[in-house]
Amino acid sequence: MTSTTTRRPAGGGFIEAAGSGARSTHPLATVPLTQIFYLIGLLPGVLLLGPALERMLGEETDPGIAIVLNALAVPLNYAFPYAVLWMWLRYYERRSFASTGFGFDRRTLPGLGWGTLLAIGYILAWIGVSLAAGTARFDRFADFSNGGAAGVLLVGALVLVMRIVMVGIEEQLFRGWMLQAVGVRWGRAAGVLLSSACFSLFHFFFIGNLLLPGTSSHEAHWVLMLNIFLWAVFAALVTLVTGDLWAATAFHAAALILPSFLLTVALPAASAKGWPGTEDASGLLIVTVTDPTFYTGGAGFAGLFEGLPATAVLAVLAAAAWLRLRRKEHAAR
Repeated sequence: MTSTTTRRPAGGGFIEAAGSGARSTHPLATVPLTQIFYLIGLLPGVLLLGPALERMLGEETDPGIAIVLNALAVPLNYAFPYAVLWMWLRYYERRSFASTGFGFDRRTLPGLGWGTLLAIGYILAWIGVSLAAGTARFDRFADFSNGGAAGVLLVGALVLVMRIVMVGIEEQLFRGWMLQAVGVRWGRAAGVLLSSACFSLFHFFFIGNLLLPGTSSHEAHWVLMLNIFLWAVFAALVTLVTGDLWAATAFHAAALILPSFLLTVALPAASAKGWPGTEDASGLLIVTVTDPTFYTGGAGFAGLFEGLPATAVLAVLAAAAWLRLRRKEHAAR
């Protein structure tokens, strides 16, 4: 008499966490709800916290106090979207907040570290492809003349931490909650693809832009849309490999922030969309995109997720993450 055991596919434990509560949300319902939850979460910050901060920061406010208050406002602003999802998980699905991939345990710091290292590799690859293609030029090494190395690195590290808080809710809504809800009903592949498509569309067609003042989406250029989809697929696969959201969140934040102060990618002139100008840039390495377009990068405010260099590198990363997931699956057999 022989017995067989059914093995879960890699990432199965993470996806099955969607069924750990009293009920699960239907996959199709998560499509509008991700945007609705995010919008509801933004309202307290836009309608209450923002105006209150403006009243506190008058013209005579000390610059140091202004910096501290603005820094404190960022995590407070983004605490509300997390709270909306927490309430849905707690009172509708009746499962834990940590089950979506944000449990604070021994995997947290290593996950953040590995995600940051992956982002550094991504940035260096993006720069390498751009230099090889002739769309960027090398300018200089180790220039911290604007504020000194310690000051630049300290401020950069604080901004990175704040960005992790900001993008974490996107990761949790799409790579955590939606990926689980779709995957547990329709399978892992459907979960990866649908959550990635919705994540991409979220960055170009967010309903909040129709209702909230001062908000705007990325310009819907096909290269950027493809890149954000590829990034989302890569992040979903990383999440399935690691079983949590920490590495994907750190990658997301570091890939956006490190090119502004450490491995710096600049434009010939500073951009209102967040790109530093070559003359004022600081960093260990500084390169310049010579002709900013949606094909070379530098035309929007998506940082190094822009341009065909990003397309090439993200495609390779997504393929590598898929192979890593497959190897993990085979090793479990």
